[in-house]
Amino acid sequence: MVAVVHVLGVHAYSFLRYGVDPHDDVETAVKKLEAKAPHLARFLREVATF
Repeated sequence: MVAVVHVLGVHAYSFLRYGVDPHDDVETAVKKLEAKAPHLARFLREVATF
């Protein structure tokens, strides 16, 4: 799967505060975000499907 940084560009670095490395794949990032920021998990899942 594609890395978060490839989906969001430099904005992926703002996910560091939620424990997501910009080079994590999207599925890993969504799993990490579901606990701390479910709204961002839904957002990332949605934008990664395009």
